[in-house]
Amino acid sequence: MNTKRKHIALAVINALAVMAATSTAFAQDAQKVERVEITGSNIKRIDSETALPVTVITRAEIERSGATSAADLIERLSANNGGGYNSSLALGDSGRPGFAGASLRGLGSNNTLVLLNGRRLAVYAFDGGAVNLGAIPLAALERVEVLRDGASAIYGSDAIAGVINFITRRDFNGGIAEVYGSMPGGKGNGQRYGASATIGFGDLAKDGFNGFASFNYDKQDALKASDRSFSRTALIRDGTTGAILVNRLSSNSYPANILFNGAFVNPYANKYGANCSPPTSLGTSATDSRCRFDYASVIDIVTPSEKLSVVGAFAFQINANHKLVSEFNYATTKTTFTVSPVPASEATTFNGDPLLYPANGRYYPGKGITPAIPGVTLTGPLNVYYRTIELGGRSDRAQSDEGRAVVGLEGILAGWDYKTGLYTAQSKATDRYVGGWVFESKFLPAVATGNINLWGPNDAAGLALLRSTQILQDVRQSKSTNNGIDFNMSREIAQLPAGPLAVSLGGEFRQQKYNDVPLAVLNSGDVLGGGGDQLPVVGKRNVFALFGEASATIVKNLEAQVAVRYDRYSDFGNATTPKVGLRWQPMKEVLVRGSYGEGFRAPTLPELLLPITQTNTGGAYDDPLYGGAAGCTARFDPKYCNAQLTVRQGGNPNLKPEKSKQFTVGTVLEPTSNVSLRLDYFNIDQRDVIGILSADTKLNDYIAKFNPATKTSSSIYAPDVITKIDAATGRTVISYVKAGYANVSTQKTSGFDASMKLRVPKTAVGDFTIGMEGTYLGSQKSRTTAGGPETQNVGQFAVFGPVVRFKHTTSISWDSGPW
Repeated sequence: MNTKRKHIALAVINALAVMAATSTAFAQDAQKVERVEITGSNIKRIDSETALPVTVITRAEIERSGATSAADLIERLSANNGGGYNSSLALGDSGRPGFAGASLRGLGSNNTLVLLNGRRLAVYAFDGGAVNLGAIPLAALERVEVLRDGASAIYGSDAIAGVINFITRRDFNGGIAEVYGSMPGGKGNGQRYGASATIGFGDLAKDGFNGFASFNYDKQDALKASDRSFSRTALIRDGTTGAILVNRLSSNSYPANILFNGAFVNPYANKYGANCSPPTSLGTSATDSRCRFDYASVIDIVTPSEKLSVVGAFAFQINANHKLVSEFNYATTKTTFTVSPVPASEATTFNGDPLLYPANGRYYPGKGITPAIPGVTLTGPLNVYYRTIELGGRSDRAQSDEGRAVVGLEGILAGWDYKTGLYTAQSKATDRYVGGWVFESKFLPAVATGNINLWGPNDAAGLALLRSTQILQDVRQSKSTNNGIDFNMSREIAQLPAGPLAVSLGGEFRQQKYNDVPLAVLNSGDVLGGGGDQLPVVGKRNVFALFGEASATIVKNLEAQVAVRYDRYSDFGNATTPKVGLRWQPMKEVLVRGSYGEGFRAPTLPELLLPITQTNTGGAYDDPLYGGAAGCTARFDPKYCNAQLTVRQGGNPNLKPEKSKQFTVGTVLEPTSNVSLRLDYFNIDQRDVIGILSADTKLNDYIAKFNPATKTSSSIYAPDVITKIDAATGRTVISYVKAGYANVSTQKTSGFDASMKLRVPKTAVGDFTIGMEGTYLGSQKSRTTAGGPETQNVGQFAVFGPVVRFKHTTSISWDSGPW
């Protein structure tokens, strides 16, 4: 084994699931050649290249990347697509604030298995299906191994997109202290700074023990959207013609718009809204009769956060064949999210009740303080569309406390390499409203007093009344636990004509509990613009798994790897998933490999158990049963015309599992010791993909195929559009649209992974290494109905974020002597 190959082998010690963390390789044969576990296999072997494609990010590469968190590091990974789910995407997401996830192949965080030292963590308490990368301690990592193939037969039935294993330092002796800071230029900055310290003592080989601990502190300041030219406005015009290209402005505005006689009017609307309250509110044209709120002018695009983490490990060599290992990690994170001030109108109240300003109110337009609207004579209570700008943005602070403890044994027993361990993992999270949010039950009566100025600055009394409606309390508390025990053993059991036959056997048992409890204010839906009532999700499941693997050289230079896994879920059912791989090396410089496997992902507990809740469509619609655009022109009713219609969504106990068939084929070329080239093709075919097909998608299809003559629709989503009789008019109208979890689609994903590394050693100024790693996502097509049209996600902002066709990282490093 040459030096380079040996280094790679040592860098990929540990299979990626149900294995205790260790970097000790046992000497077994007469030659004393080290046998190590290669990512993608539980079997120890001499050669580092297997049938499965693996990316290894070393400690040196982590430091050179400039990443300051595990989420930052994975965001740079070319195979991570669809945006993963970082803190910027979490902005405004009341469902899982503070979450950062990985999304290999753009298939979502639920299909990407994340491990720490080869074992599972608890899923994020505000998610219920995926691990929060914020709980991974970057400063303590020795390397990161990314299996870019869905190896569910070995690592777990939910590894359809692949596996990411974060491996901490082992047998570390000495001390390291680091400080870092980043100060982006421009207004607002968004500075980030932190410090870490790592200490290790004892030598496992000499002293029989080793201890290790790492501490890390990280603080991120906010960066406002208004401080960057690309994000400061949600109204984008063509620079030459002035035509509107993007318009995400809102009619819930400050000063308030008034819906009167079927049209919006505003006492301050004038040419391009110059008197509205720019830059937060403006008009779109010289004749716009309303002020429109620009949410981008007030939100954060980088959220402020503060994190403290600690990692520790201890190993004790009991004797030559047995070792006791233990580890502990804990991370606490506080993240503050600020989105636009509360939108207050009939479109955002829980039951669609109008926000009425009384006719005798102090600030009624035309009665003294607020000017009249030219050409419009207002009468009676006003149906207003308002924005609580004086309370500031809606801010909530999410705090998560996540950790895991492991104790285990590993070594050699009766000729078998074995590992076994007991672990407990937990994620706790609390969400607290710290500003801007208001009680609907307090706000509507406060406006009805007429003492709050909806069109200008409030006096002290009006501001006090407005502030008295705020929600300043904890609103949600959640907890997720994952406790388990696992074992694995492997050895060579026979010598075949072409080489050894090695096998591995293992199993695990784990119990997952999930308890997500929105407190009374969310449970009742008493949050203006909060999306409706949110109900508790409480459940647990036991998972039992057995897995086996065999590896054999069929003929010279051709090796086969076969694995199978059996999973049984106490609340769901069972599945058997196979894996087959071939590795052919016709010469030392050339390797050809391929694999085929099947995947299985059981629905998460929230996907099964989430109670049915009520919210609104994202867009505004004219109810086709009410008469559509024509009916709304003839008899405008804001409940059915240009209205955000009611949506009911939640879990589904009848969900089927997601299943997949996937294969990879590729080659590795090393023509010289200084050149390495790799190309792998991947193909993933999923069926019964779990998700929520949005009510807007269903409604758009329903309306497009609506037949006014028969008052029926040929849309396949017609059964999900529930109707009712309007008591006031006697007309049949849409009551709500069903949009809960379902097996919504099939999906096919394919593309190429490529990497290149070129080393130029011993030049006059030192050694240079040039590297490139990239992923080309050729296609990701979804089909929601049998025989229906396919949707191409590549190049689009899909379910999990923007799906990029080609993503790559290129690096150049220079070493010279001690530098």
